Amino acid sequence: MFVMKKIGFVFGVLASVVSADLAAAQTKMRLAVETTSGDPTNVMLVAFRDELAKTAGDAFSIEFSDGGSLGDENALAELIRAGVVEVIPMGSDGVAALDPKFSIFDTPFLFSGKEQARAALDGELGQIMASSLKEHANLEVLAFGELGVRVISNSKRAINTPADLSGLKIRTPNSPTRIMAFQALGAAPTTLALGEVYMGLKQGVIDGQENPLSVIKEFSLFEAQPHISLTNHIYTPITLVMNGTAFDALSDDLKAKVKAAAMVGVEETRALSDESDASLVAEFEQAGVTVTKPDIAAFQTAAVPVRAKIAEVVTPEFMSKVEETLR
Repeated sequence: MFVMKKIGFVFGVLASVVSADLAAAQTKMRLAVETTSGDPTNVMLVAFRDELAKTAGDAFSIEFSDGGSLGDENALAELIRAGVVEVIPMGSDGVAALDPKFSIFDTPFLFSGKEQARAALDGELGQIMASSLKEHANLEVLAFGELGVRVISNSKRAINTPADLSGLKIRTPNSPTRIMAFQALGAAPTTLALGEVYMGLKQGVIDGQENPLSVIKEFSLFEAQPHISLTNHIYTPITLVMNGTAFDALSDDLKAKVKAAAMVGVEETRALSDESDASLVAEFEQAGVTVTKPDIAAFQTAAVPVRAKIAEVVTPEFMSKVEETLR
């Protein structure tokens, strides 16, 4: 009996040692996002987390923070570069603050549609952008997910041509190139935090805003404005990034698993985007919103000078290089 107890004790100690060694061998993988469940950026990070836990859970100690518990996107950008977190998803304006070349995504009608954008970001254009961000900010692009194509909503009138934007106070993110674009189209762009847009619309601080349909639904913006115009003027990717030093320290096998998990997140966001675009127009119309299909050709013509101005930001050579990849 004594011998059996002693053997059990030894096995218990060994198990504790093995467990401690395993924990010590695990690589920290701290994930963070400012949004809550259901938002495309949150959906992407959750899908990445779950797939990575499934394929490489023994190798990583995964921590997940959402709802802005560690700060907004700007704060998270600082944390990831400092090595406090390892992986975050970012919108294009947030990445552009780290690498001006990402301002290319503020070019109106850069892509002919979602399919072209997806193919480009999964291919040569994605590689070009990833190399640039690694060089500028030491962030490894794991994959490009999808926030969606942006539309314009407002409380004043239906928008069918660029002239209908004249004088409208349109909320934009704090992106110099997005502000430039709406100024060129005749609107009065106004920067405001996304969480303040609903009240801003209700109180008349702004007349409208531009975002994918899924964001209009998520923040209930359709309740505060009766007009949505399907301009589809900008395609916004989600850039899932990892601290470059942390990524480089991984084995080739783990790098491949991290990238593969990121692609699962990509597919989740693209499916969500397609579902939203397919169903939300009817939902908004049933709620009393007037949804219009504007004169896209007129918007494309009006946006030509904007492309030239954005080329000055990203350099004409880079703009030409991107355009060449899309031909």
